[in-house]
Amino acid sequence: MTTVSGAAAHRVPRILNFCLIVVISFIATALLLMVLGTVLMVFDTPFKDMVIEELGKTNQTVPTTSALSSAFAGGAVIAGAYLYVALVVKKIVKTTLDGNPFVEANISRLRKTWIVIACVEIFRIFITGFISNSSASETALDSFSMETRLSAWFLVFVIAIMAEVFRVGLELKRDQELTV
Repeated sequence: MTTVSGAAAHRVPRILNFCLIVVISFIATALLLMVLGTVLMVFDTPFKDMVIEELGKTNQTVPTTSALSSAFAGGAVIAGAYLYVALVVKKIVKTTLDGNPFVEANISRLRKTWIVIACVEIFRIFITGFISNSSASETALDSFSMETRLSAWFLVFVIAIMAEVFRVGLELKRDQELTV
């Protein structure tokens, strides 16, 4: 069996670590822009007028300003949750760089990650259902629809399985340490 040298073994985690820094920067910027957009939509600002004017040009019904501010706020909540997930994944990659990914903390991190992603997807389902129907003439409950994304639920499933794989890996590691 061939072994991978120390430098080559850390190449992929280093690349992932760099990619996560880029992703975290992008998500943090998006979060700040969403929060700023929420604030600008609440008050009478040129930004609010510009957004409503641009939406009016699309020949669709223009959502109410409360729906627009809710959309920005919902986007901020989702961006904040995914920023948390990216930071947790960065911690997992750091343990991989340290050479010890099968630690109790990573199991907990993975479990929290799939729970956060599931909650975000449930939040997204409801917020998009309410926002998309806010400008309709019918009552919100009569026209409410729920749009699910199979890819998000598949991600939740995969991360939940990964948490269990890490748990079993930690048990095997502990058993190996006890074997003489």
